[in-house]
Amino acid sequence: MSIEKIKENIYAITDGSTRGNVVAYVLPSQIVFVDSGMHIPLIKKFREHIERETGKKASVLFITHAHGDHVFGNQIFEDCEIITSELTHEAMVDSQKNNWTPEALEDWKKNSEDPLALDGLKIVLSNKTFADEYELVDGDVKIIAKRTGGHTEGSSYVYCPNYKVLFAGDNLFNKQFPWGGPPSANPIKWIAALKEYLSLDVEHYIPGHGQISDEEPIEEFLDYLEEVTSLMKEQIATGKTEDEILKYAEKIEYYPPREGREQWKIATLKKWYEVIVN
Repeated sequence: MSIEKIKENIYAITDGSTRGNVVAYVLPSQIVFVDSGMHIPLIKKFREHIERETGKKASVLFITHAHGDHVFGNQIFEDCEIITSELTHEAMVDSQKNNWTPEALEDWKKNSEDPLALDGLKIVLSNKTFADEYELVDGDVKIIAKRTGGHTEGSSYVYCPNYKVLFAGDNLFNKQFPWGGPPSANPIKWIAALKEYLSLDVEHYIPGHGQISDEEPIEEFLDYLEEVTSLMKEQIATGKTEDEILKYAEKIEYYPPREGREQWKIATLKKWYEVIVN
């Protein structure tokens, strides 16, 4: 695990050791974390390190969306307010009932690169929700969590205008192919979310996966997403079949999926087509 101090009062883990990236915003009187990854011992160390270094205590954990690689470390923040959008909370409740069964969680543990990553895992849900937007103010520092949809319908970003840092969750996979196949993924809302990110005063964008960046990877992804969706709309209008349209879309160049996730591209394109055609 490598803890990166992005700037004064902002720390992050983006080296892949916790699977999903995690961030800590150090406010005047407290620490706000965003997402909890899926490596319980490392998340515990991360929290302890930031608390020790700053002399402040964690009080809030924001969750950007409901996927296991961003929430399986929640138990480390069980004593905090765990805040997310209503739709993300509902998705987590549904996953706990239908997907995160004891048998499925055992499979997650067995398939983890580190056998200790999910040792003692228990599912901890949010204890506070918001519909579309939530503001936390500490002294003269503000944190804004806003639901935009995109990767999932409940996907939210967490932005600190004072520090000019935005954590986007899985609406950003910097310089790699995104996972756009969740049931509620929506490329049109995704495009709107990316445009919103670029409209804000941000110096550091933190993706759900990949390295911290300026606006360049966001602009690259926005260009790609707009090119794909425009092509699909045009081809649908001319009566092309789904298979024909997906073949055209697959030829548009962009970063490849991560190793072992090669199937992501066609599954993502199929989902985007499904949204656009309907």
